Amino acid sequence: MPDKSLDQQRLKWRDRLSVKQARIAVGLTLLIGFLFSGIQIAWDLREERSLIDRTVMQVLATLRESATQAAYGLDETLAARVVSGLFEYEPVYEAVLRDNFNNILAQRSEAPINSNRSALTEVMFGENHAYEIPLVTGGSQDLVGHLSVKIDTDQIADGFINRATRILTSGILRNLILGLVLVAFFYATLTKPLLLIAGLLRKIDPQNPDPSTLHIPQIHDRDELGMILKTTRGLIERISATLDKLRITEQQVRDRENQLTAIVQNVADGILTITPTGRIVEYNAATKQILGLMRDETPQGRTLHEFLMPRAIPLLEHSLEELASRGADNHSVEKRLTLPIRRADQAEIEVSIALRMIPDTATPMMTAVLTDITVRKRYEEQLVYMANHDTLTNLPNRSMLEYSLSKALAKHKENASSRHGATAVLFIDLDRFKVINDSLGHDVGDLLLKAVAGRLQKVIGRQEIVGRLGGDEFLIIIPDLKETQDAANLSQAVLDALAPAFDIKGRVLFVSPSIGIALYPSDGEDFPALMRNADTAMYSAKSSGGGTYHFFTRTMNESAMARLVIENDLREALAQNQFELHYQPKVDLRTDRISGLEALIRWKQPGRGYISPMQFIPVAEETGLIGKIGEWVIKEVCRQISEWDKQSIPPLPVAINLSPRQLIEGRITETISRILTETGTPAARIVLEITETVMMQDIKKSAAILDELRHLGLQIAVDDFGTGYSSLAYLKRLPINTIKIDRSFVRDVTIDTDDAAITRTIILMGHNLGLNVIAEGVETEEQMAFLRESGCDEVQGFLITTPQPAEEIVKHILRISANAETEL
Repeated sequence: MPDKSLDQQRLKWRDRLSVKQARIAVGLTLLIGFLFSGIQIAWDLREERSLIDRTVMQVLATLRESATQAAYGLDETLAARVVSGLFEYEPVYEAVLRDNFNNILAQRSEAPINSNRSALTEVMFGENHAYEIPLVTGGSQDLVGHLSVKIDTDQIADGFINRATRILTSGILRNLILGLVLVAFFYATLTKPLLLIAGLLRKIDPQNPDPSTLHIPQIHDRDELGMILKTTRGLIERISATLDKLRITEQQVRDRENQLTAIVQNVADGILTITPTGRIVEYNAATKQILGLMRDETPQGRTLHEFLMPRAIPLLEHSLEELASRGADNHSVEKRLTLPIRRADQAEIEVSIALRMIPDTATPMMTAVLTDITVRKRYEEQLVYMANHDTLTNLPNRSMLEYSLSKALAKHKENASSRHGATAVLFIDLDRFKVINDSLGHDVGDLLLKAVAGRLQKVIGRQEIVGRLGGDEFLIIIPDLKETQDAANLSQAVLDALAPAFDIKGRVLFVSPSIGIALYPSDGEDFPALMRNADTAMYSAKSSGGGTYHFFTRTMNESAMARLVIENDLREALAQNQFELHYQPKVDLRTDRISGLEALIRWKQPGRGYISPMQFIPVAEETGLIGKIGEWVIKEVCRQISEWDKQSIPPLPVAINLSPRQLIEGRITETISRILTETGTPAARIVLEITETVMMQDIKKSAAILDELRHLGLQIAVDDFGTGYSSLAYLKRLPINTIKIDRSFVRDVTIDTDDAAITRTIILMGHNLGLNVIAEGVETEEQMAFLRESGCDEVQGFLITTPQPAEEIVKHILRISANAETEL
């Protein structure tokens, strides 16, 4: 139940409020009435002022003619009547009529009214008014006299003030009555109902507002007050619904706070509330675990500084001061640190700390989130190690080697005036490693690389750095080279270390390195230049047979540039179709007929003429362009055979030279099969010539590929036979048709008994194995006679003809064929 004293107090305030409102309403009404009355009086005063002048002028205009006649005729009687007529206008208290000589014809004056309101009169109307009227006559407007009149403004003011007083008094009374009536009316129709509404609203419980307690009187059901009550009831209903939602939301917020509290307490990161000085105010359970505190220990009240390693305390203090100086308003700023912490068990861990100001707090506070990153940091260190080291050999990789070399070069440049040493780079490439990798498998190759890396690590000293660039390439950096000979000594030590056999999975393997040496600053001043020149020197060592080391020279660089130019020109030659084929015939010694042709590639470069195959074929082999060039040769030979068949040229087999990379690395079987199908060329018309050395490098793989080619119907010939030291047992296992005696034996068969014996032996051996034997490089009749006598099957060389273009070789074939038929 509401308190009665409280209700009585509310009633007193309501009565006071009603009286105050009544006073204000009456006062406003009187003020408005007074204002409008004042406006009316001011307007009347303005009209009264202008009325005085108009009235006087009208009176004077009426008497002007009579006054003019009296002045003109000097008629004093008429002048006296004119002056008396002026006094019929009561405010006139003095009038004088003179002639043009200023003689008074008539004059009258009365004493003006002595009013107590003279000051007020003077304010409203000013001093007494005087009017001087000239009197003229005739068309020439001759002056005949003057009429002077004075007006008593006090008399006019008395009448005006009396009227203003009546107006003001009646206006005040009227507005007073109107104000009282309005107060009574609005009290009955507005104030009292509003007080009723206020009383109803006071009965509503703010905690549980019930809109049903707000009754609308029937009398106000359709008026504005009823609309207010209805609107208020609707508002209370919405407030009640909103309060219900707020209660539900409040409960949800409490539940979420409990959940968040549980999450904070169970999260793996330590979450603390600290002061700007680092003192701990609140903490979660994970904080104790990170700090290594016992169950009964608490960090509350202690500072973070107590748990830090001494070297980290200044950094934390500086960060706290910097964050606090930015103010609590800038709560979006976060400060992250990585600090070492000494746990209570004396273990040292790395912790990431995220500091952030807490907004809207009376006392500046911060949150600190602690994350143990010890394991992650070790993992990151492991990732950094893996990113800078080769996964197979654990040696530094290319990026680490580049960093180490750049660091060594930077030291030389910083101390260029005091240091006189140099830096050496040893570029190491394993000879014939690809053969081992392809023939024995990558697992054996990987084990061999690891074994090589182990031996290289034993060779280098503490200052030297050894790493793996990739594949079978290694690099040794000598940061501070005292003498050039030191680089040569280390290179020789590498050669000696890798010379003994390697035992890999029960296999005895030998591998030799080719080493290129480049020196700073003579051979380059940065990593790319030194690597490029060391690589060039390594290729020079490899081209000389491998198993040695070469220092870089400018001549090597010029040679490398020349190879680069040839490589670019070769690519353009392929695109521009600058290659052409020349053909050299083979003659059967038994019939002296042409038994076949050998296709030889020629490169005719615009502006330079023919380029020797000895110049561009090795470059094509190194760069891999030999595959595209060789495919072009096969296509062109097949096209030429089809063209010759259409011309009814006697069908002859055409020999094509296969490069080592084409045979071992390429998909030669698929390539040739596709070309034969596309061109419709019989496989028997193609002879593939492979050098003996290539086949001996990997006899098993070579035999498998040659078997595939033989199954296509192709003929196989061994070129340069006698230079590869091949075994007869291996030769018997190869699917070959022909062997070609190398020109180095044929050249001296007539003057060198050893070469003659070797040549006869090769011919006899070939025949015993069922092989056709061809001798190449025949240039003299004596050589031809020797070979014919020794039983050689075919010959080829300049004695018969030089290699010629297709159209020229056709003429030669037809000529020899015609001669042979004539002899028959």
